[in-house]
Amino acid sequence: MQRGLVIMWPGCVWLLWAATAGGATADPTIAGHSVKLDSQGKIIPWYVPVEKAYSEFLHRRWNFVKNAPAAPPSASSVPVQRSKFPQYYFYNGYVTRNTNEVVPDGWMNDVGEKIPNWFESARLYYAYTGDLSVMTIVKGMVDHSLQYGTSATDFAWPCFPYTAANAGDTVYRGFTSAGRFVLHETHVDHAGEMGLTYYRMYQFYGERMYLDAAIAVADALAANVRTGNAEKSVWPYRVNMQTGQITSEYCANWIGCYALLVELARAGHGNPTAYVAAAAKAREWILHYPMKTGYWTDGHTDNPVKSHTYKSNTSKSNAILYLFEHPQFDPDWRTNIPKYIGWTEQFFVHRTSGGEPATAFGANVVGEQDDFNFKMDYQTARYAAECARWYRVSGDESYREKAYRSLNWVTYCSDAEGRATESPYSLHLATWWSDCYGECPRMFYQVFAAIPEWAPPGEDHILYSYGVLVSVIYRPGLVEYRACDPTGVEYLRLSYRPAHVALDGRSLPERADLTTEGWSARSLGGGDYAVTVRRARAGVVGLTASSAASDSSTGK
Repeated sequence: MQRGLVIMWPGCVWLLWAATAGGATADPTIAGHSVKLDSQGKIIPWYVPVEKAYSEFLHRRWNFVKNAPAAPPSASSVPVQRSKFPQYYFYNGYVTRNTNEVVPDGWMNDVGEKIPNWFESARLYYAYTGDLSVMTIVKGMVDHSLQYGTSATDFAWPCFPYTAANAGDTVYRGFTSAGRFVLHETHVDHAGEMGLTYYRMYQFYGERMYLDAAIAVADALAANVRTGNAEKSVWPYRVNMQTGQITSEYCANWIGCYALLVELARAGHGNPTAYVAAAAKAREWILHYPMKTGYWTDGHTDNPVKSHTYKSNTSKSNAILYLFEHPQFDPDWRTNIPKYIGWTEQFFVHRTSGGEPATAFGANVVGEQDDFNFKMDYQTARYAAECARWYRVSGDESYREKAYRSLNWVTYCSDAEGRATESPYSLHLATWWSDCYGECPRMFYQVFAAIPEWAPPGEDHILYSYGVLVSVIYRPGLVEYRACDPTGVEYLRLSYRPAHVALDGRSLPERADLTTEGWSARSLGGGDYAVTVRRARAGVVGLTASSAASDSSTGK
């Protein structure tokens, strides 16, 4: 019998095929789960029933957040006592140990990544389930950041978000403890993403303070936009907000900033003329430089990158996923999307760090950035989302297969309680709250939008929408929601075929081709349907199983 193979990295063992002392073989494992394989020898989810595995993954990760322990106490002299809040407010993540204890990682706090990703994950889960408690969780984090993590009004970049802090700090003034950044230094790209979150919080809650915060971010972006080149991006990557000094010139993660500017301008908020002009410069620069060169630079919030050739999978992924909703952004989107899925495979699948595998049981597993290319659950989920959505556009079955195997691998990165293991091949690395409880789960909804067959059967769910949805109602034979954006597309899986779909009480036509306002339904078998609604205006959408149910709907 062939001897079993064990491959080891610092702090972990990855078991590919191990022999027991008696000569029998043990099952391969990932993050403590025995790997389940299909008849082709390829990975399938560990959870049963398999058809509910992805949905259960989302539920359990949020359940873990809901039960997260409090942060350790801080000194009595600080203005905000840490122990009154959950750990995830003030720490980037936790470390994996042999006990169930959740031990905070003492590295830093990635506010500028955590808040946008948690908001997106929360608003999508709320739409998917109607569970408003997750939005309440995120609201607390956003409110704290606004109060204790916004620059002074007399700074060169006034009323602008701090995107990082020292681990455990309850007042955010930058990540200075490691000597990588200076006091009041922020990441302009992530601050713009926080601004977009503030605007979407305004859409969701209607509270003026969120709109004011979003406008302040947009005003700073419009005031500091520039004509970029190959070495200097359209905005500087990092700045000292107090002095205005530029500390890093180049970044390519500008889709969030662009979206903030165009969405505020479309709604007539702030200074639309300045926002449109700044957004046009951003679009032109993105298309002319990173979209052509492949230098999608971003050091996230803890890596002091000063390079115009550095590569990050996240910044590329943000741009590519945006194209599925906004193809008009890039006239060559049909060429660039598969090109950059291949780019991820070249640089972050097949190029590995520390001896980690490129693939596992038929799944491509994905790393993060040039100087930190460990395989991670959230990057693999991003890749699965891109592949799934490109499959829906192209019909190329190979992308469906890539999405399926990679997302199956991601399910192994959670235990039965929803506790994540972000890097199962390098257990010495911390598991980050932003990555595993925001960025990773939000990708599942994009997969559902592309392949509703993978959402759970016999249930009713809003699978995905780019825009904010509020007032979500689920009742037997009825799904209702209010869409905030003036145009949009919503994807659903329903346990019934709608007899009536209405927008503000007016019937929408059923269409085979949804190039204009209307809805379509496709049978998934077993009485379930994939339903798509295209709107040309904001308002209340209701999908009812019968005209009687339609008559009982409030339409409000």
